[in-house]
Amino acid sequence: MDEGVFGKAAQERAIAEVEAEMARLCELLAEGLAMGLDEGREMVGGAMSEFLVEFFDLVRAKGSRPGMKGMITLPLLVHGAETGEPGAEPVAVVHLLWWASARYLDDLTDAGGPPPDGADAGKKVLTALAAGGHLPARLIAGLPVGRAVRAALADELSRAWLDAVDGQLRDLTEGAPAATRASVLRSYEGKTGSPYAMAAASAACLAGADGRRVAGWRAFGRALGVLRQLVNDQRDLASGRHEDLANGTATYLLVHLLTVLPAARRREALALHAAARQSASARAELAARMLDDEVIESYAASVAPLIGRAHGLLDLLGGDPGCVRELHGLVDETVGHLPRFRLAVA
Repeated sequence: MDEGVFGKAAQERAIAEVEAEMARLCELLAEGLAMGLDEGREMVGGAMSEFLVEFFDLVRAKGSRPGMKGMITLPLLVHGAETGEPGAEPVAVVHLLWWASARYLDDLTDAGGPPPDGADAGKKVLTALAAGGHLPARLIAGLPVGRAVRAALADELSRAWLDAVDGQLRDLTEGAPAATRASVLRSYEGKTGSPYAMAAASAACLAGADGRRVAGWRAFGRALGVLRQLVNDQRDLASGRHEDLANGTATYLLVHLLTVLPAARRREALALHAAARQSASARAELAARMLDDEVIESYAASVAPLIGRAHGLLDLLGGDPGCVRELHGLVDETVGHLPRFRLAVA
């Protein structure tokens, strides 16, 4: 769609503009500005500025920019689907702020113990809460929109945080022996689906969509976020980092493996999973079993309905044909990042 209203070249320009806006925001925060308040908050502003710069440096270092581009283009395309003109850049900024905060807090919860850097980590926790919760709220409060739209945007932000915490708590509470594919998906819908749901629904709000369509876009964003989490899980295995296994996380792929194995082999896999928290060799062996060709093939068949649901929601929503087509492409591009994944569309 390079010749259309929001083809790849236009998307790259829009992404660059949002990234430039984030850079300007960091500069203003360093001066204690951009919070919609009077001056004199250089301490928290400077801390948030450093925190955000560190986040974007990490994104580049980890090669995660393609995922970040998806975070930006989702609200822009939803706005375009509703109006024919891509927009909602403030929502893209809020989405990035949310993820900068959540990434740090997620790393802390995965560590399963006190932060190694003591007081400095405590400062970062406070900064993460400010950058991901209160700063977006201040930015929303300053938007030149009507009271009803502003309230709806604030509601989406609050909903996203509560749903994400709910999902993260489920993730931390449920162990692999008791987890089911349905329970893992419930967790994913919260911890990763909710911010994407927020971004899509907020863009629809800014576009003037009615409540029914806003709810539809929220559902689509949640479905896309779940797919994004599946990608994160499998990339962790394929990269050899095996962080989820070291953390004892019951991922969808692990639970899928446990579901399809006969009883004796399931017990072996659970024993490996228990040992994987301390043993690199156990992590490597279990990862190899999870990435076995037959397992991945059945896993792809299990994931296919989730992909089909995302596309189906888009078909039901409709809107500007060019932007809807690009949103379909965003779904396919997301699952295309799954290593060794055979795309089996339901």
